[in-house]
Order: sequence, then structure tokens, then C-alpha cells
Amino acid sequence: MNLGNPIFLLVLIPFIVLIFLRREGKYLGYSSTRHIEETKSVKTYVRRLPKILCFITVLFAALAFARPQSSYHEAEVTYQGREIILSIDTSFSMTGEAMEKVRDISKDFIRKRSHDMIGITMYGTDAVVVVLPTWETELLEKSLDRIKPHHVGVRTAIGEGLFTSILALIERDMGQVFEIKKLRKSINRDEGLGKYALDFVKMVQGRGSMKNKVIILFTDGIYNVGINPTRPLRFIKRLGVKVHVVSVPASAETGVEHEQAAERTASLRKGVESTGGKLFEAENYEEVERFYSEIDKIEKEKIIMQTVVKKKDLFLVPTAISICFLLGMIVIESIWLKIP
Repeated sequence: MNLGNPIFLLVLIPFIVLIFLRREGKYLGYSSTRHIEETKSVKTYVRRLPKILCFITVLFAALAFARPQSSYHEAEVTYQGREIILSIDTSFSMTGEAMEKVRDISKDFIRKRSHDMIGITMYGTDAVVVVLPTWETELLEKSLDRIKPHHVGVRTAIGEGLFTSILALIERDMGQVFEIKKLRKSINRDEGLGKYALDFVKMVQGRGSMKNKVIILFTDGIYNVGINPTRPLRFIKRLGVKVHVVSVPASAETGVEHEQAAERTASLRKGVESTGGKLFEAENYEEVERFYSEIDKIEKEKIIMQTVVKKKDLFLVPTAISICFLLGMIVIESIWLKIP
């Protein structure tokens, strides 16, 4: 237990000094009556109680003002649910209506999943983690409102978004046992996954199933910078994580020729389907509903979350004790001692 305001305990010093002064005080001399046997009644003892109760009252009142608090401690929170990452395209082509559409779908999705842990990443020219998987709906919605186009560059690095999203999914369990640069290099290869990535997959799978984890990528479907999306998708497939894509019509030019754009979109669809995921059109309400139902099919698993419980104020206990002793003192002085 800790004290938030220990300085209030100094209030006790004057009372302690007063008690010692009373004991050391000088007395007037008088004839001794020690040989006369004193008749002691209950009231003889009761008369001493108010002073004792007064000191105890002040003691616990000072303790209450000192704000006793429980110490920090870790606790485990367990749920049956999924771990989901929403990866949001913030490139130049996702301005205006496209970004608003992503926000609306994402918020609706979050509100319908109280027992699923949801995190957010965003990508443009680069990619960053916005929120690691959490159950805090309000935090997720506020984070979505703060995401603006061009936050991390004007281009579209879908591959970087996928890579960052998988890092966000495994951060809680694997954050201290791998090197991001080595893993990225081992994934970003023409000839397939490198040894480091393959060893990492074995290590992750040895710690438990990844079936309840999913990445949902919001994009116009056309990458023009960074890792080719098919490379992180190979890695994600090996891990056993599904990727779904919600395709949003671009609000601006993508900088990619129409023929090349069609080829890249087809390549993305093929890579996504290889993970067991699907591509959905955000403009079609029935498609969005189908997307929600696909997520519901994903197997739930036990999620054990280590949480740090903050300090809890315990001042109510000494406050209640102080009030009880104060009332006791009032009753004894005002009623008990006045009754003949």
C-alpha cells in the first residue's frame, strides 16, 4: 500500500506532543489518599474513552487525507474472441469520400464486436501502427477520426501495410524475440520466404494457433511503392492468418496505368484468396454485409491479456472508521456520561 499525500500525517505530531506534555505536567501537592481504597465504577473507565476516541478519530482522519492506495499489479483478462487488425489506406487516392466510407464501415464494424480485440494500422508511402489490438471501442473510434489522408505519405504501399499489420498482431506475444529488419528482408524476396521468416513461422505456430487472427485491408487495390503485396501475403498464409480486402473506389488518380492497375488488383485478389480471405466491394451494401458475416465465421479462441491495474484509492476505509469513532465519542460525552 502507498500513500498519495503522506504530508497529512504531520497533523498527528501536535497531538502526540500534547499527550507527552500532559504526562510531564507539574502537579500541586496534596495529602496522599493512596491508602484509601478507591471505588471504581464503569463510568470511571468510560470517562477516559472520549480522549482515546478523539485521538483515534484524528489518526484515521489524517490517514484518509493521506490517500492510501493499493499498489500497481498485473491481472489476466480472458475472453473468447478474435484478434483483428484494420489496415487503412491513407494515400492520395483515398481522399474525400473514399476515406469517409472507410471510417463509416470501420466504426460500424467495431461497434458490432465487443468481444473481439481490434487494432488499427495505416499506410501510405510508409506504414505505422495506430492502435495495438484492444477492447476499448472509444479509443478505436477516436483513433479513426484522427486518421487523415497523406498522414504517412501520398503513395500506396499495400505490402508495407500488410507487413506492419502482421507485426501488430504478433507484438503482444512475440515482440521481444525477433528483429523486424531481418524478418522484412527474409520476406521481401523473389524466390520465396527466407530461412529467418520460415523459422519465425515455426516459432509462432509453436506458441499456439493463429486461426482467430485476421487482417482487414481497406484500399483502392493498387500499390505503387514498397514491398510487392504478394510477398507478405505468402508469409501471412504460412502463419495461418486470413486477410480480407475491402475495396474502396479511389477518389483521385493513382498514378498507375489502367492496364497495370488491373493486373495489380488481380494479383492482390489472388494473394488474399490464398490466405482464405476474400475481396469485397465497399460500394455494395450487400457485399459489406457479406464481409461482416465472413468475419463471424472465423473461429474464436481464448485471448489472455495481461493488463496493469492502476492504483486504487482506499481512503473510504479510514474515513468510515474515523466517522464511527467520532460518533462513539459524541455518544459517550453527550449521553452516557450525563446519565446519572
